[in-house]
Amino acid sequence: MKRVAGLLALVLVASLLGTSDVHGGFGGGPAGKTIGPSVTATIVIDVTGTTPGTSGKGDTAIRLQRAGASTAVLFNSTVIHSSAVSCQQVLQERANHFDRFVGLMNTWVNSPWLEALLQPFGTPVKAAITDTDYAVCTSVAGRDILSLTAVIQFQP
Repeated sequence: MKRVAGLLALVLVASLLGTSDVHGGFGGGPAGKTIGPSVTATIVIDVTGTTPGTSGKGDTAIRLQRAGASTAVLFNSTVIHSSAVSCQQVLQERANHFDRFVGLMNTWVNSPWLEALLQPFGTPVKAAITDTDYAVCTSVAGRDILSLTAVIQFQP
C-alpha cells in the first residue's frame, strides 16, 4: 500500500512539473500555460548603447509566419528604448540560462503593433514567447543589432 501511495505521489508531482510555465523578460510576467499551434518569429532590435534613451535604441522589426500566413511590424519599443541593456548583456544572460524575451509579449511590444502583428494568429494580449534561438549581435555602421528567432504560443 505504501508503494502504491508513493508511486501516485510521484506521478502527481511529475505531472505538476510538466506544465508549460514561461518566465518573463523585459518586465513581462509569466505567461502560464500556453496551447495551440506555434508561430515562428524573426526579431531584429537595435540595442545600441547602455544609456536609456539612446537615439534609435529600441527600433524593432518583427516578422511572424505560420503555414502560409505572415505579418510584420516595424516600431520603437519604448521598454527597450528606456532600458540600459546592451547586445552583449543579452548574449551573456542567454549563456547563463536567462532569456529576457521569454514571456508575455505585451510588456515590450507596444499595443497598436502587437495587435497588427498577432491578430491573424490569436488574441494579441495572450501571446507569449516560449523559446528563442540563434541570438546574434551584429555591429552595423556603429549600431548594435540583436537578431533572434522565437516561438510564440497563446494562453488559453
